[in-house]
Amino acid sequence: MHTGETAMGEPAISFITYTYNDAAYAADLVRLAASFTVRPDEIVVVDDGSDTPFAMADAPDTLRIIRFEKNRGITAAKGAGLDAASGDILFSMDCDTRVNPDWLERALVHLGRPGVGLVGGSLTYRAGDDLVSRYLAHFGDNHNQRHVGPVDFVPGNAFVLRRETWEHAGGFLGYEETNCQDHYLCNRLKRLGYTLFSDARAEAWQLRRISRITLCKRVWKWCHKPIKQQLMEAAEADAPESGVVNYLFGVLAAPMYDRLGRIAELDEPLFHYVEQLYLAHAVLDCLDFLIWRRRAKPSMRRDFLAALAHLFTGYPRIWTLLRADLSGLGHDLRTGREAVDISRWDDLFLHAHPLRESGALAWLEDHGVVQLIREEIEEAYDFSSYDGASFAV
Repeated sequence: MHTGETAMGEPAISFITYTYNDAAYAADLVRLAASFTVRPDEIVVVDDGSDTPFAMADAPDTLRIIRFEKNRGITAAKGAGLDAASGDILFSMDCDTRVNPDWLERALVHLGRPGVGLVGGSLTYRAGDDLVSRYLAHFGDNHNQRHVGPVDFVPGNAFVLRRETWEHAGGFLGYEETNCQDHYLCNRLKRLGYTLFSDARAEAWQLRRISRITLCKRVWKWCHKPIKQQLMEAAEADAPESGVVNYLFGVLAAPMYDRLGRIAELDEPLFHYVEQLYLAHAVLDCLDFLIWRRRAKPSMRRDFLAALAHLFTGYPRIWTLLRADLSGLGHDLRTGREAVDISRWDDLFLHAHPLRESGALAWLEDHGVVQLIREEIEEAYDFSSYDGASFAV
C-alpha cells in the first residue's frame, strides 16, 4: 500500500534508479541525492540481476533495494521500481545520468500545472573526450535544451510524474521491448490527454562511455522499426529496387549529408568513420529484413557490399577496420563469386566523391584508423543495455 504523504502532510517523493553491473554509477547517484534542494523521502534502487548484488556500506536510511535474480532489462526494472515506490510523486533517473541540485525543485513547479502529466528538462551528453562521447555531444540524444513549455517527448533519463498518472497510464503494461520505454510512456500519456512539459533550466547530462559499435546499436534501436515498416511499402512499389534505394537515401543518407558540413566545421574527421559505420550497419540490417520477408533478392545485398567496398578502394586500412566493426555488429560479409552491379546503389553513395576530394578518406587511412585502434585498446567503456540489442521486427 502506498502512503502518499509525509507526516507533515506534504506529498511523499520517491527517487528511483536502476542498476545492472554498474553499481558505482548507482551508488554515486544515491549519495548525490543528499545535495538535492528538495530531498526525496525514499530512495529505491532496482538491481536488475547484477553479477554482484548491489549494496552500499554508507547507505542512507531511506534506501530500499529491489533485486531481480536474473537480468530482465531496463523496461522491467523501471516498471518494477515505479510500481513499488511508496511516494505520491515519482522521480525516476537512470544511474548514469546526473542533474543540477535544483532539478527536482524546478520540475515540481511544473508538475503542479493543470493537465501536466510528465515533466523533464534539458539533456546533454558529457561522458568525456573519447570519439563516441564527442560525437554524441554534437549529434546525440540532446533534448529540449532551450525549451520551457509543452513538448512532444521527455527523455527517460530523468523525469517526474505523479503516482496517479503512472497508474492511469498502466505503467509499461503491454510494452515488452527492452529499450525505448520512454517513447512508449510519452505516447501513452499524450493519448490519455496529458501534457508533457520540459524546463531547459532543469539540466541533466549522461555520463556513460560506450564504444562505436554500441553507439550504432543504440541509435538504430531507436528508429529501426518505423523505418522497416515504411521500407516494406517502398519494396512493394512498381519499381521495388529503386524504391528501396530512394527510401534508404531519404531516411539514412540525406540526414548524414546534413551532418557532413557540420563535421567539417567542427574539424572532427574521425566522425566520418562513425557515419559510414552507422550507414552500413543500418542498410545491411534493412536488407536482411527485406530478404527475410522475401521483398528483396540476396543480389541486392551483395551489390551493396560491393558498392561499400568500392567506396574504400585505395584505403585498405579503413576497409579492414570497417569490416571488423560490421562483423562485431553481427553482419555476415561473405559475398560469394556472383557478378555484382554496384550502379544500383550510386544514389546512396553520392557522398563518395566529396569524401575523397576533401581528403577525409586519405586522413582516415593515414591517421584516423590508428587513432581508432589506439583508443579502443586504451579506453575503458561502460556496460550498456544496448550491447545486446535485438533488431527483430
